Amino acid sequence: MNSSSSGEREAAQQFLADNKITRIRVQGIQPDSLPIGKILHPRTFLSCLESGVGIVDYAFGTDRAGEPAFGFSADWRSTVMGDVHLVPDLSTLAVVPEVDGLAMCLADAVDAEGTPIPVCGRGLVRGLSEQLAAKGYQSLFAFELEGQFFERTFAENRAAGWKRLTPFGVASMVPYLVQDLHRLDGVMTEICSRLDGYGVPWEAWNAEAAAGQFELNLMPTGPLAAADHVILARQVCKEVAFERGLSVTFMARVTQDYGNGLHVHHSLQDESGPVFFDPAEDDNLSVTARHWLAGLMATLQGSVSIMVPTPNSFRRAEPFKAVPTHATWDMDNKSTALRVLSGSAGSARIEHRVGAGDVHPHFAAAVILAGGLAGLDDKVEPPAKFTKMAWGLPSGPGNPEELARSVPAAGEALGADERLRRMLGDGFVDYWIGLRRFEWLAFNTGGGDAASLAPTPWELDRYFETL
Repeated sequence: MNSSSSGEREAAQQFLADNKITRIRVQGIQPDSLPIGKILHPRTFLSCLESGVGIVDYAFGTDRAGEPAFGFSADWRSTVMGDVHLVPDLSTLAVVPEVDGLAMCLADAVDAEGTPIPVCGRGLVRGLSEQLAAKGYQSLFAFELEGQFFERTFAENRAAGWKRLTPFGVASMVPYLVQDLHRLDGVMTEICSRLDGYGVPWEAWNAEAAAGQFELNLMPTGPLAAADHVILARQVCKEVAFERGLSVTFMARVTQDYGNGLHVHHSLQDESGPVFFDPAEDDNLSVTARHWLAGLMATLQGSVSIMVPTPNSFRRAEPFKAVPTHATWDMDNKSTALRVLSGSAGSARIEHRVGAGDVHPHFAAAVILAGGLAGLDDKVEPPAKFTKMAWGLPSGPGNPEELARSVPAAGEALGADERLRRMLGDGFVDYWIGLRRFEWLAFNTGGGDAASLAPTPWELDRYFETL
């Protein structure tokens, strides 16, 4: 948790005055990656920099429809519905672009004693980054967001029962198609302009393979800031879409076309520079890179619960739909779960390709850091590369293990993963598994259909608007 000094408080007060701020949106992120928080008067904001602003702990114990997720508990949860506190992180304080007098500040969720709660993603990433720093390393993360634009507003599509969803863009399965970019350009230019205003460094965007689909690439930065940037980018996309009479969603599977993913590129550095590249080793991979990669592979099955969090997420995992289906890695092979690049010291990195579009970005960063750190600690070696096409492989001897294909199976794998438990903590792992079990229960009792080839109305109603 960041605590503010008197100098930081004075700097924040000056920032509010200089920018004529009349209100501040303080927001944390609950376990389903939904931003939650309050709008504060400047004097209230300045008074809560140490202790935080209280919100009911129920906000961290519901499903994404607001239903209480009964059946499990935690030490930080009050038996009488008490508070957790959102403590502003002043390093994220920024003016909200295109809105007069409004600022935004991301926050860490802590208990009444000021201890980060186990399911605060920002706290998880910060703690794991500190463990990495103790080993002499820093990490760089870069996320690739995929989402889809649709004609009509959320309200209009909701009133129509999510039927006859009309993609905003050419109906083509060809990725990178430029013939329709004149339609996307106005929307994406405004989005990127507002990201610039927030200080979120973006690199590129393009049309993707599904109708109305786009990809937005963010620049590498530290893992906490990188995950923060995903939350802000999603929010900006929704704001701009609303203003233009459109809808946008990051749910993993909206139609029977290609789904939406969230790929995570990452690398390590020490005080001398990048450490993944070593031309004297096989594939130019340093010993550090091999141990890190091996840790990711050893915890890959357990990480699926976090990277593929909902029943809708698993609809994306079809053979030949550009989604990893087996526990594999290879050099520059986009069909494997982990794609490793080592062309030079500056470009050497690992791309984690399992993540669905609805993944909590802080949890994604945390589980990657946890797996990599476990690999460094245990000095494990990676399995052999899988140098073939890794999609659509039959089950059986000689083929890699298939990744978990359902919410319950993924939760069981996470619960049994001793390395991830060691790194993420029992408090997080057990609580997260409880949330996933409740999500599966809601799916099966609320109208979901696992046998359906297309997303069900229950999924569209639950995920389309809030993802």
